[in-house]
Amino acid sequence: MRMSLSVETLNKPLNLNKAQPVHFVGVGGIGMSGLAKVLLESGFRVSGSDVAESAYTQELVTLGGQIFIGHAASQVPESALLIVSSSIDRQNPEIAVALERGQEIHHRSGLLREIMQGALLGHETTIGITGTHGKTTITGMSGIALHKAGLDPTIVVGGKMPLLKTNAQLGADRKYAVAELDESDGTILQYQPTLSVVANLELDHADHYTNGLQGLLDTFRTYIQALKLGSKVFYNVTCPNTRQLAEENPAHVEAILLAPGDVFTGQETQTTYWLKNARHYGKGCYQAYVYRNAKMLGELNMSVPGKHNLFNGLCAVAVGDQLGADFDELAEALQAFTGMGRRFEKVGELNHALLVDDYAHHPSEVLATLKAAKESLHGGNGRVIAVFQPHRYSRLQALWDEFLTCFVDADLLYLTDVYAAHEPVIPGMTADAFAQKVSHSNARYVPLTPDFDRLRAELKAVVQPGDVVLSMGAGNITKLLRNWQDS
Repeated sequence: MRMSLSVETLNKPLNLNKAQPVHFVGVGGIGMSGLAKVLLESGFRVSGSDVAESAYTQELVTLGGQIFIGHAASQVPESALLIVSSSIDRQNPEIAVALERGQEIHHRSGLLREIMQGALLGHETTIGITGTHGKTTITGMSGIALHKAGLDPTIVVGGKMPLLKTNAQLGADRKYAVAELDESDGTILQYQPTLSVVANLELDHADHYTNGLQGLLDTFRTYIQALKLGSKVFYNVTCPNTRQLAEENPAHVEAILLAPGDVFTGQETQTTYWLKNARHYGKGCYQAYVYRNAKMLGELNMSVPGKHNLFNGLCAVAVGDQLGADFDELAEALQAFTGMGRRFEKVGELNHALLVDDYAHHPSEVLATLKAAKESLHGGNGRVIAVFQPHRYSRLQALWDEFLTCFVDADLLYLTDVYAAHEPVIPGMTADAFAQKVSHSNARYVPLTPDFDRLRAELKAVVQPGDVVLSMGAGNITKLLRNWQDS
């Protein structure tokens, strides 16, 4: 039986003390491992457990963490406070023994809040990156750009950053912290960052936002209203939902407007950041001139494909500019940015075709990722071959119509079984049924097997030199193309 953490658990004070050990249940996750890493680098005693070893658990061991593979009550220090993610399992022996002993159990968002703004670990200026799409990439870009510009921020992000080759790092002087803020479970209400980027908002996480888009927007209204006097929020005005929030922006918060194109006059009374003469310059990548109001700051050249990544870069520039960073240093860092882990990540080759893995699991993300893949072919003879694994039955149901039409840039489309993420099956919400309805003439359903042999056999039979083969989804589909030997 799984249960969501209560409001009381989410909101109760987390009083960190270096004399008290911290134990993470599920420490190998991308978010949890980053938090554990920051605590270890801050001098805390850290232990944790997960079901499998990974590069993230190995890094924690190297830093001095005591990491167990598998869960057992004996692994939980009696004096420890426990950190867990959004859903905990009462059957987990570590949770059970902690409840029995009356040990403190805190949601990971409470720990991130303490790292950003708490009494012991807090930072002078905090930057929170949020939104339905792109927040991992924008956080990584912002963190690396600020690092290159000499601001040396603490960074916590849900993906591995290029250059730094990690998902978290502790800054030198606790002056700046930049973190990805998760809206999926409402825990974004935990934070009050100095600067907030709201990149975009669309309906997602229907399991939590059961009243749909209105519930998501109301959560963000509450979040923005609770920000401290003088805080700044960066809004993408080309997204209808974030534009609506910008129009409702409370007086105690400064609204900064972002646009991925030439939509401002430069004479607005509010601060604006926008792009002019955005153009494709090869392998799916874009460049443009960046403006703050009427002043051109310089040219931004991205090395990750997709026009959406040009906007992600603009967000990072806007944050850095507001903090006084030099534009040329920001632009240099962003041009060198090669992408976050699982975001158009190049993982190998097969028959001289490029193998790419991507986290896209929402229709808008799928649409943008496939467009970037198509543009990366640069008019060549290659094809885009997409393999998509729906993530959660509730998401497939809530966004069914949008999913049916988002694969237009795939030449061949393979659909495989839904990754449930602990959800019960919803009748009719299967990949097989979806394959019969999707608007694509070359779509077919292939069952998912533990070793991916069916999918790999299908792909090996059709892949040609010059193709881009793309695995997409937030589940175990990420293993499909990785370490697949070309034989």
